[in-house]
Amino acid sequence: MKEELIDKLCRGYISADELESLMELIDKHDFRRIIKRIFDINEGDVINHSSANRGIAGFLNRSGKRLKNRRFNRLKRQRSFRTGKKIILAEGDSWFEYPWFIRDVVDWLLKLTPYPVYSLAFGGDWVANILYEGEYIDELSLYQPEVFLISGGGNDIVGEQRLAKLVHKRSQVNATLLQEDENLVGKLVQDGYTDIQARRIVVGKKFINKDFAALINLFRIMYSLVFWGIELSGKFPDMKIITQGYDFAIPSCNRNPFVFLLRLLMGNGKWLYYPLLLKGITDKEEQRSVVAALIHEFNEMLIGVGKGRKQVCHIDSRGALEDHEWADELHPNGKAFKRIASTFVECIDSTDPGKKVFKVKEFYTRGGH
Repeated sequence: MKEELIDKLCRGYISADELESLMELIDKHDFRRIIKRIFDINEGDVINHSSANRGIAGFLNRSGKRLKNRRFNRLKRQRSFRTGKKIILAEGDSWFEYPWFIRDVVDWLLKLTPYPVYSLAFGGDWVANILYEGEYIDELSLYQPEVFLISGGGNDIVGEQRLAKLVHKRSQVNATLLQEDENLVGKLVQDGYTDIQARRIVVGKKFINKDFAALINLFRIMYSLVFWGIELSGKFPDMKIITQGYDFAIPSCNRNPFVFLLRLLMGNGKWLYYPLLLKGITDKEEQRSVVAALIHEFNEMLIGVGKGRKQVCHIDSRGALEDHEWADELHPNGKAFKRIASTFVECIDSTDPGKKVFKVKEFYTRGGH
C-alpha cells in the first residue's frame, strides 16, 4: 500500500485522499527515497548536500547565527527573560539567515521587537534537511516558545539546478492563453494581483511538469508532519506557527559592478536564470512567468496545509516587491526585508484567531510601517 502511494506521488498522480493516507504511513526516512526518485539524483545527494554548512557560505552562516543569538543568550540569563515577552524560535533558510550583507527577516525582528529570538536558520538549507535533522524539535522543548517561524522550500526547488528538472522544454509548451486561461487571469486579478502578475502565473503554469506536482505534494507531507507532530505532542497548545512562501523572484545574471561581488558570492544566475536556459526558456517574460507560477503554487500549498489548524498562520509576500527591491535572484534588499518582517510582527502580535493569512502588500496599503 505504502509503495503504491509513493509511486503515485512521484508520478504526480496522487489524489488528495491518497495523499492523506500516505501521510499516515511514511516517516522521515522515506523522504530520501522519494526525493531521489523525483530528482533522479544519487542517494548521497539527497540529504545534507546543500551548501548551508560548507565553505564560505557555511562560515558566514555560522558566524551570522552566532551574532543573531547573542542577544538571546544574554537575555535568557536575566530573571525577567519571559516577563511580558514572546519567545520566538526561527528555523529555515536564507530569508531568515542572509549572511552578513543584508538584514534579513530575523535581523529586522531583532530590531523591531523586544522579543528574544533564537535562530536555527542556515542560508541555503533545504526543508528536507530541516525535517530530517529535526534540530527544531529539541529547541522547541527546551525553550517552549510562544512563536515558531519556519521558512523552507525555496532551496529544495532551485538548489543544484533542480529548477531545470521541474519544467518542460520550451519547444513542448504552447504559451497561448485560451478562454479558460483568461477566466483564471480574471479570478487572480479579483484576488488582488495585477493583470501582469496574473498573466505570468497562468502562463507559467503551462511550463510546470509532473515532477513539480510531485515535489509540491512532498512539501505538503513534510509541512503537515511538522504541524501534526507539534499538535500530537500536546506541549505547545498556545504556540503560534508562522510559515512564509517568498515573492515572485526575478531570474537574472545581472553583473552590475556595484553589486557584482555580492551577487557572485550568492551565485546569482545559477538558481533561476541558467537552469531555465537549459530548457530553452530564453524570453525574460516567460522566465518570470515560470518563477511566478512556482512561487504561487508553493504559497497556495502552505496556505492549504495550514487551513484548519488554529496555530498556523502564513505570511504572503506575493506581489509585494518592486523589481528594484531584489538584491539578487532570490532575496529582497534590506529595505524590502524590513517590510516583510513588519508583517511578521503584525502576525506575531495579532489576537484575531480568524486571520490566518497576512499579506505584506495589504499591510502596507493600510499604512503599516
